[in-house]
Amino acid sequence: MAHRARPMTPPRPARARVPPSREDRWLGRVFFGPRRLMYVGPLAPTDPHAHPTFQVLLSLDAPVRLRDARQQEVECQAAVVPPDAEHAIVEGALAAVLLHVPAEDLVGRRLATLGIGADAASWGEAGERLRACGIGRLPMRWAEAEAQTQVLLRELQADAGVAKPTHPAVKKLLRLLPEALEEDVRLATLAPRVGLSVGRLSHLFSAQVGFPLRPYILWLRLHRAAEHLQQGASLTEAAHAAGFTDSAHLNHAFRRTFGLKPSEIAGVVEWVRPPSP
Repeated sequence: MAHRARPMTPPRPARARVPPSREDRWLGRVFFGPRRLMYVGPLAPTDPHAHPTFQVLLSLDAPVRLRDARQQEVECQAAVVPPDAEHAIVEGALAAVLLHVPAEDLVGRRLATLGIGADAASWGEAGERLRACGIGRLPMRWAEAEAQTQVLLRELQADAGVAKPTHPAVKKLLRLLPEALEEDVRLATLAPRVGLSVGRLSHLFSAQVGFPLRPYILWLRLHRAAEHLQQGASLTEAAHAAGFTDSAHLNHAFRRTFGLKPSEIAGVVEWVRPPSP
C-alpha cells in the first residue's frame, strides 16, 4: 500500500543535510525547447506563486517542503502541483527534477483526470507513485532528460483514464496563439478568428485547457522571454520581445508565476536546447 504524504506539524527533526537557502542560486540545468521546460539541480525556496502547468517534482536528495495558499505544509520526496494552485517551496533539496507539463496537451488533460486538489497534502499524495520510478541521477544531455520525462509521465498516467477530446476551435486557438503574441490577443479579438462567441470560447477554453485564456497567454509570453534570455538578451530586451511593457513588468510576472526573479535563473543556470533536426 502506498505511503500517504502527511501535512507537517512542528516540531520537526533536523536533517542530515542542509537544503539550499533563499540566498543560494539555482545552479542546475534547464532543458528548454518546444513544449518542454524541465529544471534539474538544486531547489531553493521561492515566493508563493502559481503557473498554468502541472508541476511534477521529484527529489533525489532530501525531501522537499511545500506550502499551499492556506499555509498548510507537506514534506515529500515527490509531488504533483496542479495548474493555478498557489504554492511555495519552503525547503528545497540539493538534487531534484522539476518538470512543467502543459495542461492543454494530451498528457496534461490526462493528469487533470487524477483530480489533484489545491492543498499541499494532495500534491504529496499524487507524487507518491513517482517514488519507485527508478530515476537515480540527474540528466546531463537532452536525450537523458527526454527519457526521464517519459518515465515520470508513464508513472503518472498509470491509471489516469481517458482524456476528453479538445474542441476544434480550442485546438485552432492553441495553434494560433504562439505566433500571435505581438498582435491583439484579447478574447474579443480572438473569438471571431476561431468562429465562436466570446462567451462560448471563454467557457470552452477554461473547461478544456483547465484555466482561463489570460494566464495561458501570460505563460506563452514568459516562455518567449525565457527564449530571449537564453540567447543572451538583456532583461529589457527580453521583456519587449515578449510583449511586456518593460523589465519591471516582466520581473513582476516572472515572480508571480515562478516565485523567482528572472535574475535568479538567467545567466546562472545552464541552458540545454534540443539537438538540431
